[in-house]
Amino acid sequence: MQITLAKDVETFVQAQVKAGVSSSAADLVNDAIRAFSVQSERPFGHDAEIEAWLLEAAEGATTPLTPSDFAVIRERVRGRLAGRGL
Repeated sequence: MQITLAKDVETFVQAQVKAGVSSSAADLVNDAIRAFSVQSERPFGHDAEIEAWLLEAAEGATTPLTPSDFAVIRERVRGRLAGRGL
């Protein structure tokens, strides 16, 4: 099989091979496609730690959010956006 790469992709592949990331362009492309294949089979990994945290949080007591809670959330978001220069 032969494929034609876009010029920018070809340049990237050549630079990766030159940098020693892979021994050849074919190996690099094969590795990338294998990684894509594995990722597409299971797009969301299972994380036992996060699952346990979510279950613990779901079982705990809850309280309604107040206007003050929303104000704090808005300020956090604004602070993060300002940190990005947005």
